[in-house]
Order: sequence, then C-alpha cells, then structure tokens
Amino acid sequence: MKILYEGAIFQILRWGGVARYFSELIHHLPADCRPTVVGPADDEPELSNPQLNYCGVQTEPSVSWLRKLTRDRMQRQITWQFDAIDADVEHWTYYSGLCRRAIRRSNRPLVATVLDFVHEAVPSLDPTGKHVALKYDAIAAADHLICISQATHDELCERFPDCRGKATVIPLGTSLSDIAPAPLPAVLTDKPYVLFVGRRNSYKNFEVVWNAWKRLRGTLPEEARLVVVGPPMKRREAAQLQWGDDGSAILMPNVPDALLRTLYEHARGFLFPSRAEGFGLPSLEAMSAGTPVMVSDLPVMREVVDECGYYFDPDDVDMVAQMMRSALNNALPMQQQIVRAARQRAATFTWQTTAQRTATVYRGLVENAKPRCERLLCAV
Repeated sequence: MKILYEGAIFQILRWGGVARYFSELIHHLPADCRPTVVGPADDEPELSNPQLNYCGVQTEPSVSWLRKLTRDRMQRQITWQFDAIDADVEHWTYYSGLCRRAIRRSNRPLVATVLDFVHEAVPSLDPTGKHVALKYDAIAAADHLICISQATHDELCERFPDCRGKATVIPLGTSLSDIAPAPLPAVLTDKPYVLFVGRRNSYKNFEVVWNAWKRLRGTLPEEARLVVVGPPMKRREAAQLQWGDDGSAILMPNVPDALLRTLYEHARGFLFPSRAEGFGLPSLEAMSAGTPVMVSDLPVMREVVDECGYYFDPDDVDMVAQMMRSALNNALPMQQQIVRAARQRAATFTWQTTAQRTATVYRGLVENAKPRCERLLCAV
C-alpha cells in the first residue's frame, strides 16, 4: 500500500509538535506501507523509514522579495508533482499544503488530521480567521479524519455532526523512553526543581506558573529551581514577566530529546498549565519518565492523564504554588503510587499503536475505493 504525505508541516516546523507526530508515524508504519513524502527541497526533514521515498520540491524563491510574485507558479508546480505520484491514499500533514496551497481533492482518498480547536477557544490567536477557515476546508475535503484525542473528536462532531461517520480517534505516543538520557547539567546537580516544557504564549498559560513561583521564591530553600524548557526569551517578554537574574529560574532553549528525558527524570514535578489542548504530549512524556504530573483540569487532560496526576484550576495561582511546594518537598499525596500508575499508563501510548491504527484507516479507504473504481470501469 502506497501512502503519499503532503509534507507542509515540515516546511512549517523543523521538529517537535505536529512535525514529531508525522515523523514518528512515518517511522513506525507497518511493513506493507510504502511512504512517499513531498516536502521542501532546501531543508529536508530527518525522516526514518526503510521504504521512504522523499520528493523534494521548491517552496521558496531564490530571492525572498520574489515570494509573492512566484507563489502561484510554485503552487501549480507542486500540485503537478504531487498529483503525478502513484499512491493509494494521501495524508495531508496540515490544513493547507506546501507553499500555502489550498487543500484539494484528487482521485485518491484523502486523510486529514484534526489536531485541536484551540484557535476557536482562543480567538486572539487567529484574529483574521484564516487558520480556522483552512481547518474547516480540510475537514470538508477529507474522506477520513483522524482526531488525536476523544476530546477533539467530540468537539469535531459537535461542530460538524455530519463528520461523525468519517472520523477516528487515534491518540499519540511517546518515544522518549527509547532515547538514551544525557548527563544532567551541572547547574542542576543536587538541585530540587520543578519543570515546565513548551511555548509560553497565550493559552499555554506559563504566566500562572511564573506568578506561583514568584510567590514561593522567598519561602523555598535556596537551592530550589524552576526549569523552563522552551523557545528563547526575547527582551520584551523578560520585561513583562520581570524575569529575575537570581538564578532560581533557569531557561533552557532548544533542548535535544536526550537532555529533555534527563530533565523529566530528575524533576520533582512537571507543570502543564495550558488552557486548551488537542492532546498534551509533554504530560505523557513526563509520566513515562516517572515524574509527578501537575496539569490543568481539562477534559483532554483527564483523558490522557486519567487518575495518574494532580489537577489544578489554570487560573488558581495559590493552588499551583501549593502543588509546586509539595512537589519540591516530595510531599504530593500518594506520590509513589500515582507515579507508578502513570508509568504504566504512559506505556500504553505508543507510536507503534498510532501507526498501526492509522494504517488500518488507510487500508479501509483503499478497500472502499476499489468498488468505486470497478463501478466506473464497468460504466465505461
């Protein structure tokens, strides 16, 4: 079975997030699936599959100021190259294609992944409505939709009742347990710390963690630390947060997976204060590493974490501060039992299962497409 991936996500993201999802999916596909990825020629992603065929296409002009003038031509060229590839089913990695081309149906079954409805929950992320419009076009165009959580599926069906018959829930997996840990940085040796991982903007709600930390800072042992893994901090953000230079909070940008696993394993607790999510993969990574997980009380987090973590109101700074203090003192309620249960639960979320279930969707579409093709041939 030949699977064709429209690789726009690898133009948008080099690694992490949705790019990680598709990289892991392609890597773990069953042996009967032969993937072809159409992606950017000038920045080929690191993909691993023995049967992979990577087709690089031009997505940017040689001179940046020609971008708008040449976009239509490049979109037509990409469409021609994409449609010419022999495949049984196509899976678009984002709601639009390479070089911002619109999602479109061809003569193959089309699969799209619905990641979340965060932009609907936080309209300020999409003031023009363009992102939401692209998503809704993709939902309408797809022959089948994959939702990465039951919560996302439920909201999809609430917004688009007709999609119930063409949507499947396929959760994500975690792969950090397969990666050898790096040494713990010297700055954290013998230092109890709590950990935040991810972007800090808007709905990710880092501010509640930071405000809780500021309340606690003068009452904690001198060696206690808050470790923040995420994008570099610009001067304006540092000023808005009043990011201190006393060494109690440590920002670690661009952390590789080996070090990320180490940071999870040595943390006294992991904080995930998001106000909206499609899945919340970092919480699963922390569970897999044996880290006590403290998360926002959202339906999707109840789905992923279940009874294997500690929940808080994402607006309650005092509650977050209390949990941070308890975590730093290894005093969270029933901590050993909950961490043990969390490891066991995290082990049930694997990329192998994600890929196998996704391949089952592909096979079903291909089998259903055969009778249609046979009917068309008979009519001729």
